Amino acid sequence: MLHTFNDPLLALHDITLVLLSEENPDNLLEAILEQAIEQTKANYGSIAILDENRKFLEIKASTGLGGDVREKVKLKVGQGVTGRCVLTGKTRNVGDTSEDPYYIEVRSDIRSELATPLKIGSKTFGVISVDSSKLNAFNSEHKDFLELLASYAAQIFTSKYTLSHLQNRTQILEILIEITSLLGKYPDFKSLFKEIITLLSQKIGAIRAAIHMHDIVTNELYIVASLNYSEEEIAKGVFRPSEGITGTVYSQKKTILIPNVNEDENFLNKTGRKRDNTVYSFFASPIILNNETKGVFSLEVPYNTASNFEDSSFLVRLLSSILSQAIHIHDLIEQKKSEIQSENIALKRQLNINYAFENIVGKSPAMKELFEKMKMVLDASSSVLLTGESGTGKELIASAIHHNGTRKEYPLIKINCAAIPTDLLESELFGYVKGAFTGADTDKKGKFLEAHNGTIFLDEISEMDYKLQSKLLRVLQEKEFSPLGSNKVYKVDVRIIAATNANLEKYIADNKFREDLYYRLHVIRLEVPPLRDRKEDLAILIEHFIKKIAKQTGKKIKGVTQAFFEKLEHYPFPGNIRELENIIERSIVLSKKTQLDEDDIHFLSDVSKPEIKIKKEEKTKEEPSIKAETEFNLQSWIKNELSKTKPGNYYNSILSSLEKDLIHLMLKRTVYNKSKTARLLGINRLTLDRKIKDLHILDGELD
Repeated sequence: MLHTFNDPLLALHDITLVLLSEENPDNLLEAILEQAIEQTKANYGSIAILDENRKFLEIKASTGLGGDVREKVKLKVGQGVTGRCVLTGKTRNVGDTSEDPYYIEVRSDIRSELATPLKIGSKTFGVISVDSSKLNAFNSEHKDFLELLASYAAQIFTSKYTLSHLQNRTQILEILIEITSLLGKYPDFKSLFKEIITLLSQKIGAIRAAIHMHDIVTNELYIVASLNYSEEEIAKGVFRPSEGITGTVYSQKKTILIPNVNEDENFLNKTGRKRDNTVYSFFASPIILNNETKGVFSLEVPYNTASNFEDSSFLVRLLSSILSQAIHIHDLIEQKKSEIQSENIALKRQLNINYAFENIVGKSPAMKELFEKMKMVLDASSSVLLTGESGTGKELIASAIHHNGTRKEYPLIKINCAAIPTDLLESELFGYVKGAFTGADTDKKGKFLEAHNGTIFLDEISEMDYKLQSKLLRVLQEKEFSPLGSNKVYKVDVRIIAATNANLEKYIADNKFREDLYYRLHVIRLEVPPLRDRKEDLAILIEHFIKKIAKQTGKKIKGVTQAFFEKLEHYPFPGNIRELENIIERSIVLSKKTQLDEDDIHFLSDVSKPEIKIKKEEKTKEEPSIKAETEFNLQSWIKNELSKTKPGNYYNSILSSLEKDLIHLMLKRTVYNKSKTARLLGINRLTLDRKIKDLHILDGELD
């Protein structure tokens, strides 16, 4: 029980005990005001605190002034009795409010007012004000008591408020640390949002929350993630920009804080949620990415204290920024996923287009027969041997078989046996372990292991070393192999498609190819016909290559003349489809016309018009003999070369020129088939490649 006013020191002692026992800063203000009114015998009273910018006084506690006084009365510093009190830093005792020029009426029955500043040192942060319906209701004792109370209260209130504020901010920091730890743990921002709100529900008592995102098509804000919203409420919670609190936050890019949504006319409650007598605060903050508002984050919590309200508003601003980044990261991930999926779809579609049978151009009986056989072997695991002249498209056939068969989801590995030296080919096919040979610094996975469950295409299989053929035979028979330098055995499931333009039967007779390997590869044999045996396809092949090459080069070629077609129709095409494509490409690149004519044709071979007539039963893979040029005179050629050579370099120069001309002649005769040229010359393929490079034989020519 408090002492009477006649003993103010004892009364202040009791009041101090009451103040010290109150933990809540907002309740502390109510307790201070209650004692001020009781001890001064006032009818009404209020405590106002300066805002953060120290421009306005906001009423934090009041008695008898009406429930809406906090919203209605917002005095500037210097305005009204309390405003002057803050401005001067001195107590003001107004005995007759009707005669005071600064008084602003709050109630019509107030006749006198006593206002005392709340200070810390010389800095005023608020005002205690008591009012009475009597004239000259407050005397000097009331003034002294109120000033003493204000001094005590200011010290206690500031300590309590600071402690509470620090506790709240510490809690906020702890919440932010926990939220930061959640980032990156969830694949989508909706899951992250639910975890964040669950945390806020536990820490600060959040009861509802939502993320509204803007739809540029409908120009409306929809709920995309929420807590404690029913499906019906989500459907109703749609806002247009500038509509309600959510729409205003979106359009004005500013955070809006409402202490009590039940008393705010701008809060539309579109979801139709039933309200009770509990005071709920509502916070809404914009989600901004690259200075563009994408949506709104809103949070609803029970109102506790003004300091908690302030701290919650601080937290909401931080969370909207965190959510903006989370949504941005989510969008980037989704965009990347979409790009990858699109690329995968495009690649698969392109593979299907590139290797679909209808894109292996041909309608001749020979090609129709080949297509039928290809369809029969698609889903088999048996080895396939593709035979046919160089340039007929064996690699394309192998790719089509793989990409249209049951192994299409697995790798297709291509190896040209003639292009890799024997000692390297073995390690390329089967791999090696560290230390297997000089330079083997790390383990290397072989192509057979890479092609597991898929297909290996072995082009120019006839050029594989005889000893290496036995290791390949083991893979075909046992489905296993060991890398170089290792005793570890790997089991593999690989389909082998081999190709050759050589006569393997003759190679077997000459002990250049293993007979047992031949029969293992020869399970299914597909003969790819040369172009001269499928002249019915020439027209559609020309059209196909013109479309393809014109698109690549950007040339606008409408077609060919009849003379162009007839000239190609009488050409034997020793280089087959590959040569036809090269002829079309060279014609398009070098032509300035929109329609190719016969003078645009540039043959790569010396062969002119006569057709090569070979009966099918007389076909052979024997290498063609090269007849001497009757018009060639060796002595005349040497004399001509001597005239261009400096003395002292005759020997090297003549031999070099002769070698260059010989290799060039053989290349032209084989339509630039290097493997066949090497065989005709009796030299290694790698040696041929080196000489072509060193002697600049193909410089300026199309490959």
